[in-house]
Parts: sequence; structure tokens; C-alpha cells
Amino acid sequence: MSDAKRPRHEDLPPSQIAEDPARFQSRAAYPRDWMDEDLDGVKFYNLNCAGVISVWRDPDDEKLYVIDGHRRLRLAKRLQSPLVHVQFLVASTDADAFASGVESSLGQWAFQRGDKLRWAIESRRAAVDRALHTRWLHPDGESANRLYEFYPDLGRRYSSFPDDHKEAETA
Repeated sequence: MSDAKRPRHEDLPPSQIAEDPARFQSRAAYPRDWMDEDLDGVKFYNLNCAGVISVWRDPDDEKLYVIDGHRRLRLAKRLQSPLVHVQFLVASTDADAFASGVESSLGQWAFQRGDKLRWAIESRRAAVDRALHTRWLHPDGESANRLYEFYPDLGRRYSSFPDDHKEAETA
């Protein structure tokens, strides 16, 4: 990996990082289950155990957005942690940042087994399916093509959406 494509790492105040759930919330449409424990009961943010939060700077508004690690970022903000570990994803568009976040997240789960791995794969699939369904992520776009390696059948069910949907409404 060239230095230009390698994510850079820093520690930043959580207040410098924004959320945009409509674009980047990876599990917004995926139901919570036993694998996704609630962080409401957590009373201490341990910087050394919290992992890395993936972020991306949007060139349009210059804001820094969380791509992967939304719940940990909210926890750090709630508990007023002075810093969080972040990696800056290198991407030219929000769709590329989204795809990089999915790849990064799947990579973090690669060494898990059984139900944990299955849950990680399916929860990220739900995010990609949602992005394709709403046409936020174009099925033939470069960003979606990167994700077909993990999910070869993505986009097939949405290949004619929303055209068929509009026809059904007018019929």
C-alpha cells in the first residue's frame, strides 16, 4: 500500500468529529441483537481499549465524519473523554469512504469465528443493501464494485429500482 493510500492515525478530541447517519451509519437498518451490546451502562472510556474510530474529511464541507465506530464515539462524547484514537480513511467521495469503512470493519472481524463473524458480515451487508436500495450507493459505481468481493450478489435485487417501483405506483 502506498503512503498516499495508507490511513494516518491520530488522537483527537471527540468533539471534532461529526456524525451523518444518513450516509455513514453502518447498521441503521440492522436490528440490535445480543452481539451488539448496549453501551449505556458503561461508565468509563478507556482510550487504550476502545479501538480505532475510522473518520473521513468531506472535501465539500471540510467536516470530519465518523465512518466506523459511531457507538464508541458517542460513548467518548457522553463520558467526556478528552481523546479518541482515529484513523483517517483516504477517499475522494462519501461513497468511497463508506466502502472503505465497510472493508475496514470486516477486516477487524476477520479473525473471529462462528456467530460473531456471521453477525459482522450480515450487519455490514444490511448497510450496503440499504445504500444500494436508496440509490445512495450506485450499484455500478466503483465504490459498490469494491464491495462485491465480499458480497457477490449485491445489487441484483435493486438493479431496476426505483423504476419498477414507480411503475407499480402508477399502475
